[in-house]
Amino acid sequence: MLSLRRLLVPALIMVALISVPAAGFAQVRHVEGKTGPGSFYEMDVPTPWNGTLVLYAHGIVEADKPVATPTDQDSYHLLRAALLGEGYAVAASSFSSNGWALANAVQRTHQLGKLFVSKFGQPSQTILVGSSLGGLAVIKLAEKYPGQYSGALAMCAPLGGGIREIRYAGDARVTLDYYFPTLLPGTPFEVPPGTEFIQPAVPPDPSYPGSPLFWKVYFALMGNKANLLQWVQAAGIPYDPANPTEMFQSALYFIGFQLRYTNDLIERVNGQIPYDNATTEYVVAPMADEKTNAYLSGVLNLGVQRFLAAPAAVNYYERNYEPPGDIRIPVVTMHTERDPGVPAWHEGLYAEKVAEAGNSAWLTQLPLVDAWGHCKFQPADLTDAFNVLVLKVNEAAAAK
Repeated sequence: MLSLRRLLVPALIMVALISVPAAGFAQVRHVEGKTGPGSFYEMDVPTPWNGTLVLYAHGIVEADKPVATPTDQDSYHLLRAALLGEGYAVAASSFSSNGWALANAVQRTHQLGKLFVSKFGQPSQTILVGSSLGGLAVIKLAEKYPGQYSGALAMCAPLGGGIREIRYAGDARVTLDYYFPTLLPGTPFEVPPGTEFIQPAVPPDPSYPGSPLFWKVYFALMGNKANLLQWVQAAGIPYDPANPTEMFQSALYFIGFQLRYTNDLIERVNGQIPYDNATTEYVVAPMADEKTNAYLSGVLNLGVQRFLAAPAAVNYYERNYEPPGDIRIPVVTMHTERDPGVPAWHEGLYAEKVAEAGNSAWLTQLPLVDAWGHCKFQPADLTDAFNVLVLKVNEAAAAK
């Protein structure tokens, strides 16, 4: 387990830092229940409690999966254990629905804090922590309710906004269809019902052999590595160029991500398409001489499928999935360097928004974690990031 040590601020004892392994906690009061409509929560308060509450918002879950508390999703259980071990109360909830349910994520997480007060009393401070879609949710809460929260930590979140994430996914899918036509069922914005893209268990387990579509994709990519390389580079899918295995992993991860979440994304705008590549110029990364590269890029741009966005669909995602950068409390963000689901360039986009709003002093963006995967952080990454937020929260409290 991880531990905390006390941090003193002039005339104040605020929040403690996670540092070295701890002895643990003597007792935890655990409460769980259901709140409407259809959302589940769990709260844990250690004895003694240091007075600070941490609200956790989980990442995206497939729309057709059962609604449930995050438990061990995205290493939440590791951070939760560390926080409880040093006196923090921790609360988390499901959302009322899964998928791209950002508004509901914001509402349920905010509601969770009020529910905690009704059961355990008013905390001295409340800190927000969120992962992936939950990271965007806690940023929205930090921007909307700066007087009710002391700080926010957003991990691997699409902070650059929904439209940029949709553009990334759309570009990757249409270029995939160019290099591997008929490989995937449906269209870039309509996945047939019942489509399963399930990877086999590692190590192998006869109960989880992988779905037929997974193996079809696997062998297609393995059988045409030249097209695979051109695709991931034209699509901008992150991977380590020196690691062919990682490139393959990124390709498989993106395909699974796109198949699982596309229909829900489109259903939220009544079947309209919020993606536009009518004038996008795709570029094949340098493969040979300049003339050959220009020719390959030209052929790609002639052959790739084109879409015109529906203005109403674009407006919906711009209005509801774009954080304006209007922060007034300490915010810390972190990202893995090679995230194929929510690329790390979201960090730079959010920094620009915060700077345009004149709030850069409140934002701390940690150096990219040298790792592959979406939200694939080590325990030390989580605790280091939380420590930074603690310092910023304490500094802000001392400056008042």
